Amino acid sequence: MSSRRLPVIVALLVTILGGLLSPGAPAQAADKNPDLTVSIQSLTPSRLGPDATVTMTGTVTNHDAHAWTKVQAYLVIPTVPFTTRAQVDDAIDNGAAYTGARVIDPGTFDDMGDLAPKESRQFRIRVPHASLGISGAEGVYPVGVQILGTDTDGERSGDAIARATTFLPLVAAGHQRIPASVVWPFLMPDRRGFDGDYADSTGLLTAVSAGGRLRNLLDLAASTDPNTSTALIDPALLVGVDNISRGRRLPKGVEFTEQQRAEARRFLDDLLAFARRQGTWVLGFDRPDVLALSRNADLAGPLKEAVNRATDSALTTFQLFGRKTSWPSRQGVTTRLLRDLRGSGDSPVIVTSGALPDWDRRQGSIVQYATPAGPMPLLVTDVLDAGVPGQDSVVTLRQRILSEAALATLQREIDPKSRADAITMVDPRWNPGTQWAAGDLSAAFEAPFTSGTSLESVLTRPLTTYDGKVAVARDRPLGRAQLQAAANIVARGSALSSVIPQSDAVDDSLAQDVASVLGIRWRTNPGTGTAIAERLAKDAGAELRKITIEGPPSVTLSSSKGGFPITIRNGTDEAIRVGVSLDSSNPALSIPDVKPIDIGAGERRTLTVDVDLGRQKTTSVTARLKSTDGKAIGQPAEFNVRSSKIGAVLWVAMGLAALLVLAALVRRFSRRRFRTRVAPERLADDDD
Repeated sequence: MSSRRLPVIVALLVTILGGLLSPGAPAQAADKNPDLTVSIQSLTPSRLGPDATVTMTGTVTNHDAHAWTKVQAYLVIPTVPFTTRAQVDDAIDNGAAYTGARVIDPGTFDDMGDLAPKESRQFRIRVPHASLGISGAEGVYPVGVQILGTDTDGERSGDAIARATTFLPLVAAGHQRIPASVVWPFLMPDRRGFDGDYADSTGLLTAVSAGGRLRNLLDLAASTDPNTSTALIDPALLVGVDNISRGRRLPKGVEFTEQQRAEARRFLDDLLAFARRQGTWVLGFDRPDVLALSRNADLAGPLKEAVNRATDSALTTFQLFGRKTSWPSRQGVTTRLLRDLRGSGDSPVIVTSGALPDWDRRQGSIVQYATPAGPMPLLVTDVLDAGVPGQDSVVTLRQRILSEAALATLQREIDPKSRADAITMVDPRWNPGTQWAAGDLSAAFEAPFTSGTSLESVLTRPLTTYDGKVAVARDRPLGRAQLQAAANIVARGSALSSVIPQSDAVDDSLAQDVASVLGIRWRTNPGTGTAIAERLAKDAGAELRKITIEGPPSVTLSSSKGGFPITIRNGTDEAIRVGVSLDSSNPALSIPDVKPIDIGAGERRTLTVDVDLGRQKTTSVTARLKSTDGKAIGQPAEFNVRSSKIGAVLWVAMGLAALLVLAALVRRFSRRRFRTRVAPERLADDDD
């Protein structure tokens, strides 16, 4: 036997022995739950054709605490393809057997060697068309990689210790082009804490800096044709990154360098440029829990207004416009919620296919749903490869789009009225990595059976109507206590803003405070969310309490008419404009209100209020601060005002007394003069 043939025969024997250890009777490995992950990084071609050689590369990462030896990577593909979406869904639901047969021909698998704990290694598989064993029929072929290895006890199972799967379409020329598009969601990953600062500002900066998750996602999205994608923006992300770039709302002890701030500014500028170049859908600020608002209708009005204001002010600040959109949680959609969200009828709601049990892909990803107030558009998300093994990558995204389009165009051959499309939304938590260019996403829109489009373009076309059922919501929304605390923020904050002449900045900040405690994110930590909402409401009340009015303990007028002082103190950092309303305990007495006056930040003003008690002897007066629109501000001041009814008599008596004193003095003076004059006369008489 020649030395050249020996390695081939050995490899073949190893493969055959591995294959004989079928999944039905696997050898028992010491590690029954292998913890390895696989990511497909490249796949060529993106579409099967005659004589095509399939080449797949990727990485395998060992998360176990022990090594795996003699690791091998095999391509897996079935003989016949799927031709309908229902076949794909059924196969995925039934388990991993749908991936087909393992290709074991010599030279078609990769001997990767040993894989140490926490180690990652690359694999490369190249399978000629003749070794694929496929029928060549049109459809979508699931194609994947299976990883085999030997555990620490030397046991080697025929079961794969890790796997990843994607799809390869085979479609002949001449089929209809299918609308294909990608929705790119950019959500705020951080939250604000008790003091209003971001809880993980460092993590947010890392996400938007070079190599970070959001930075990678944006770079990939920006590389696509504007006509093939739609940005889905959370305004809270824009505000958050802007604050980071300016060094605002940072936790105590956290500081960023100018270079780090520049990274944040660069991301914000690039995200805005990406959003402006194409159609943009805009979520409510911090993606509010719309189900909670729907179930607490008595509190929802001012809370929705606050979310809308926070959203609109952010869009104005960053000069961005887009279609308002709502995105409930996966199992948080109800008929009532859709009715509440309809608005003017042009704001879409993003729902999963599970929320609409009677929906079919032939209706298209965007359908019209009828509510008592009129129709509204729904974007239905239904991921083809949800539940398949392996990590998401640019390659799996590309193949998902192509495969959806392939199944849709085949469906239209037998159902010309089908509106099936290839619209897909990216997982907002996904990190495509820095090597995303190798995935060649643009190939998804260059196929002869795809036509790149945007969601706005789809909305301008006639939509099919969904008149089926809406599933029962199973998600648990935010509790009423948290919404009540948020409503308290609105009530106390609106009272404060009503006395501030230039209140736009205050109102915007207040709206962001409210929206920040209504996000879906708080469902996983409702206790903290409620506590933060209560703290913000308390802070708003404390600021309002810095505006006070003081009166004298009591006032005694010398007559029925007079005046008394009141002092207004403004302990806030904003200039205010307030008036004073004066109420008497005696309904017969009316005291005119004091017109609004301006008081600077940290200043106080003392005013004199005139009052005419008329025939009243005494009354209790309540002085309240009020805004220009009549809202009562802070705590009132109460004091008694009395009039001395003997005042006039007293003045008369005092006048008479003065006259009597004066008369007495005159009389006494006259007598002295008389005596002085008489005395000399008597002396003269004596001399005579």
